[in-house]
Amino acid sequence: MGLARISALTAVLLFGTSVDASPAGAQLIGHGGPVRALAVSEDGATAFSGSFDASAIRWSLDRGIAEQVVRLHDNAVNAVAILRDGRAVTGGADARIAIWRYGSTGPDMILEGHSGPVAALAVSPDGTTLASASWDRTVRLWPLAGGAPAVFEGNQQNINAVAFAPDGKSLVSAGYDATVRLWPLWGQSAPAIINLAAPLNAVIVAPDGEIAAGGSDGHVHFLSPDGHTRTALAISAAPITSLARARGGDRIAAASADGSLAIIDRRSRSILRSARGSGADLGRGLSAGRTDAAQRRRRPRDPSLGCRDA
Repeated sequence: MGLARISALTAVLLFGTSVDASPAGAQLIGHGGPVRALAVSEDGATAFSGSFDASAIRWSLDRGIAEQVVRLHDNAVNAVAILRDGRAVTGGADARIAIWRYGSTGPDMILEGHSGPVAALAVSPDGTTLASASWDRTVRLWPLAGGAPAVFEGNQQNINAVAFAPDGKSLVSAGYDATVRLWPLWGQSAPAIINLAAPLNAVIVAPDGEIAAGGSDGHVHFLSPDGHTRTALAISAAPITSLARARGGDRIAAASADGSLAIIDRRSRSILRSARGSGADLGRGLSAGRTDAAQRRRRPRDPSLGCRDA
């Protein structure tokens, strides 16, 4: 694992209109190792976490308890996602992807094809397709109804992040070769390749199509939907390891390898609030994956304010 990825803190936004410093409502403790990945359902009722302990846990955020613990992977669970039908997905350092139904003791499906660790997962806007990014330098597009995946190749280094465009017509990836790539999902055209100043660890796409990529230079780099660079906002002296956005898309959470978290106003390109330390409280309903195997969260006032993980 690269150093920037080992110390990752995955921030997931569930907050409403205020960004206050109210204390966390609960700590979710259950993993036996650092939390590596975190996803929250669209209704804000369920979280799914993956850990370096090779397990993943489904949490009830209403009750603050673990509802399901799943184990399959031989090594760290690097990426997680929640599907529209409530099933959860894990992607592991063992190159495998598994899909889990609530209450099951084994996976519904295992997706194999990557030859290196799976670093990121994303679900298409229509819920029919799963994208995976891997350190084998490929992105794969898996039809959830079954069938062989489409494989996208061309990166020169590990791919660390992947996200769908809001219209589902293209896929965005970011990698250690310092490129953002826009992959068209229809037709045979080559991807647009945007070279940035530093290796990239995270990427999200806002509802209006704007792209934000987190770099090892401690900056969040903003790009237009067609890949033209806009601005870069300095967040930390340490690499940005994770990004997440609020459902409305105006706010972004950025986590850094030094344990700091920042909430960014995407429109004004400004930092609304920042804090440092494991489980730092940054505002109403912020959940943060922690390196000490616990998570802190505060329930949002309205479930419609839930976040889609990136």
